[in-house]
Amino acid sequence: MSRFGKKMLSVSVLMLLGVLLGMQLAGSGFQHNNPVESVPVVATTETAPEKNTTVSTEPVQTEVKKPFVPVQTPSQVLGADQHKAPVDVLAEKTAGLLQNLSNSGIKWVVSLFGGVDE
Repeated sequence: MSRFGKKMLSVSVLMLLGVLLGMQLAGSGFQHNNPVESVPVVATTETAPEKNTTVSTEPVQTEVKKPFVPVQTPSQVLGADQHKAPVDVLAEKTAGLLQNLSNSGIKWVVSLFGGVDE
């Protein structure tokens, strides 16, 4: 194999690995499994006094609670159904990625020629 052929093979392998890594990251949705402690948040609001009335300017405190986010297993994060074969899940993700790429490619080409008809 020539030197150029070896370089092209190595570049294509690296590109393939990059595409596979991108598909894996896109499938996981970039979710982090950091548990959130439930800390009550206190909001204060002051009422504006109206004319000719005496209203105390004590702040009103309301308690706002953050929703509890449960810890997920890796298979739940990836969104893989347990009853589906891994090949089917990978095929669905690949099809979705290719469809998104083709849609964005079509929009890009149309945007190139968008100023022609003006």
